[in-house]
Amino acid sequence: MNRSFKRLVVLTALASLVSAGSALADSNTSGVPIPAVPKFDSSNAGNYGKQLAYYMDKRDSGWRDYYAKATMTLTDARGDSVTRDVVFKILEGGNGNKTVVTFQSPADIRGVAALVHEHPGSTDDTWLYLPSSRRTRRISGANRTASFQGTEFTYEDLSQVVVENYTWKYLGDGTAGGAQAYKLEAKPNYKDTGYSKIVAYLNKDLWRIEKAEFYDKANRLLKTVTFSNWRHYHGRFWRPNSYTMVNHQTRKSTKIEATSMFVNLSRYKKKDGSTRDNMTEEQFTKRALETNQ
Repeated sequence: MNRSFKRLVVLTALASLVSAGSALADSNTSGVPIPAVPKFDSSNAGNYGKQLAYYMDKRDSGWRDYYAKATMTLTDARGDSVTRDVVFKILEGGNGNKTVVTFQSPADIRGVAALVHEHPGSTDDTWLYLPSSRRTRRISGANRTASFQGTEFTYEDLSQVVVENYTWKYLGDGTAGGAQAYKLEAKPNYKDTGYSKIVAYLNKDLWRIEKAEFYDKANRLLKTVTFSNWRHYHGRFWRPNSYTMVNHQTRKSTKIEATSMFVNLSRYKKKDGSTRDNMTEEQFTKRALETNQ
């Protein structure tokens, strides 16, 4: 089961279906039923926020795996930019997802990779592989708040936001991405975090996060990530083709734009017409990082 906000998600929308729940259900070709929207109890802001978060999570479960090639653009406070090519791989798991992020270019960073194992109820495990030393080292809890290879994403951000690891609260309604949204506050209840809270804007009709605001330990707005250019995969799963993390305190930003993407590899055919295989646990190990599998 996926328990996340979907930070690494994907292309252009079916905007005409925003309020057409039955039409979305009819177009579902994923093989995974869309759960019915329950009757929420809104009498308590904390319970209401938790209910919304858990339904969002349930709504986006069953995709199995995710693979994307993307261009990452890092822009500094002066407006100067550098570009990198990167591959994202995510394996959905009942006890937490597993993620690998690997740089493909430029040459000085090619092969650098991070591996994350999510652990609902505790701090995630994170490792970094550096091809120059041919070694994989564990990122300690305190270091998870550091920048990931100079980007505006930290090692903590490589973990998707696991619902169980936060205390939730409904803050009211708002707008984001041109849509009506629930504003949800998520306060980390695990140690070694760089954030006091995250405020997420959950699309009321499509149940996807349009943007999220990250607050530092002094409760000041630190960063905002905005998702755009959405695509609806298999009539079931929404993924953004583009997302940008802006650091309001340093005025730096990192933008990620997918050049190709697959949601559930077994739903796609190879050139010879055979079915693709889903990714396996073995591809999300320290050994796999070192052998570039």
